Amino acid sequence: MRRKEKYIANGAVIGFVGIAAGDIIFQWFKHWQRGMPFTWNSYNGKQTLKHALIGSAVGAGIGYLAYESKLSDESNHPFNSDEHLRKVLSEENLKSDPVLLKKYLSYKSEVKKWLREKFAQKLAYQPEDAGSFFKRTAIISNCDLDIILPFKRSSYTTLEQMYYDVHEVLQRNFGNQAVVSKQTKAIGLTFEHNGLPIHFDIVPGREINDYKNTKDLNLYVRRDWAWQRGSSFKTNVSLQQRATTNLPAARRTIKLMKSYRDKNDLPISSVLLEQCVCDALSNHKYGTRFSDTENLLNSMIHVARKIKQENIIDVANTNNNLLNKMSESDKTFVATFLETDIQRIETNPRYIKEIF
Repeated sequence: MRRKEKYIANGAVIGFVGIAAGDIIFQWFKHWQRGMPFTWNSYNGKQTLKHALIGSAVGAGIGYLAYESKLSDESNHPFNSDEHLRKVLSEENLKSDPVLLKKYLSYKSEVKKWLREKFAQKLAYQPEDAGSFFKRTAIISNCDLDIILPFKRSSYTTLEQMYYDVHEVLQRNFGNQAVVSKQTKAIGLTFEHNGLPIHFDIVPGREINDYKNTKDLNLYVRRDWAWQRGSSFKTNVSLQQRATTNLPAARRTIKLMKSYRDKNDLPISSVLLEQCVCDALSNHKYGTRFSDTENLLNSMIHVARKIKQENIIDVANTNNNLLNKMSESDKTFVATFLETDIQRIETNPRYIKEIF
C-alpha cells in the first residue's frame, strides 16, 4: 500500500472506530441519565453504524489532508533520490539483521551437509547453492535459499521417481521440525525461527551428460492437476549462478526492483526481473550509471517494454519463455503500473518515496 493510501486508510479506520466508540458511550450515558439499563435490545446499532460511516469518511478526508501536509513539509527540505534508494537497500540488506543471517547460514550448512550424506551414492556432485542468495540479489523481506541436488543419470529411472523420492526422504527426516511442501520444480523446506520462516527450495535434478563439466540438469515439473502428466525442464546451473557475476550495479537494481514488486504486489517472477535488469543495464542497452535512480528507472522502462512482447527467452534454457506464466491481463497491468510510476517520478523525483 502506498503512503497516500495508508494515510487515508488509517484516517478512515480511526474515524470509524473513534466515532463508533463515542456513539456507544453517548447512548450508554443517555440511558444512565434516564435511569434505564443499557442492553442489546435498547442499543441502537443502526445509529452507531451510520455515525461511524460518517466518521470514517471524515477520517479519510483528514488522512488525505495530513498526507498533503506531509508532502508540503517535505518539499521544504532537500531531497536526493539516490540517498533514499540507498536507505531502501540498507533496510533490505540481509546483514541488517546479523542474528537472522547467521541463522540462515547455519541452517543452510546443516541442510546441505545432511543432503550430501543422505544421497551420497546417488549424487553426481555435491549439493550447490543457487538462487538469489547465491547471486547476492536476495532481500531480507522476501528471502529463501535454493539448493541444487544434482543426481547421476543412473540414480533414478524417471525424473518423477527422483522428485518424489527426495520429497519422501525430506518429509520423513524433517517433517516434525519443518514444513515440507511440493512445489512446481522444487521441494519446499520451511523452518521457523522466532516466528520468522527460514525457507529452502530443494531442487532435485538429473544430469544430462557429465554434470561436473556441463552443469546441465533435467528437472521434474510437477503436474498442476490430477489428470495432467508431469513434464521435464532443462536448465544450466552455471548460467544461473553466473547471471549477476561482476555486475554490482545490476545486483543493487535487482534488489530495488524486488522490493518495489513486493511492496506493490506486482505479479512478476524474480527470474524475469533479474534477467530483464541485467539486459537493461548491459552495454548494448542503457548501460550502468553511477546513479541508483537512473539504473532503477531504466530497468523499469525496460521491464515494461519487454513484458509487452510475446517472448522473453530464458538464458538458462532457450526453450523456455519466461512470459508463459504471465496472463495477458497481468502483463498489461504490470506494464501500465510501471509506466505510470515512471512518469510520476520523472515529473516529481520525490515520488520515488511513494513507490517503496
